[in-house]
Amino acid sequence: MQPTKRWGDFFLYLGRVFVLLILLAVLLPKLVAVCNSWMSSLLHNDQKPHGNPLRVESTISTEING
Repeated sequence: MQPTKRWGDFFLYLGRVFVLLILLAVLLPKLVAVCNSWMSSLLHNDQKPHGNPLRVESTISTEING
């Protein structure tokens, strides 16, 4: 004998699924933003120089012209 299923249980299940999907859609972008700012702060705390590593800035040209 199979258990009988009621429509009320089915709609309650659908309601829970939709609530979880809405929570996921609201909280996931916030979680990504927090992780992004955390990783960015970790990368900026390194002592490595930023910018183009192949660019060489020198003061020789100002000494020649000046």
